[in-house]
Amino acid sequence: MLLREGVLVGVNQHALLLNLDYIVYQDKELWPILNGHAPVISHHKDACDIWSGICPDFGFSGGTAVWIAEYLGFEQIYICGCDNYMTSRRYWHSKNGDLRVEDGVSNIQAWVKVRDYMKEPEKVRVASGCLTKVFQGL
Repeated sequence: MLLREGVLVGVNQHALLLNLDYIVYQDKELWPILNGHAPVISHHKDACDIWSGICPDFGFSGGTAVWIAEYLGFEQIYICGCDNYMTSRRYWHSKNGDLRVEDGVSNIQAWVKVRDYMKEPEKVRVASGCLTKVFQGL
């Protein structure tokens, strides 16, 4: 997504420091933070600029963003900055040891579900980490 001619899609508030083309989110309490930065895509009809419509509800924003990128016809999709909660803390801004992961969302099977719902998962590229097991070598 850091290509010169690419479209930059951020997930939640984490990428607001970048000049985004779109933002995708699931957690409704983020709407006041995200509103006004870039066109916001969500399944919350009353709290978005673009309703995600037919997109399956994967339960987490990253998977939704990847599915939407494919639906929008992106030729290649690069996943950057996603460690699938495999480090010693949930987010980069969390304290060490703060994992608070949810069953069904914070495991590799959640990404397998995203991949399986895609028509062309081979469009996805992952720089490193655990998601290479899901998307590389298709």
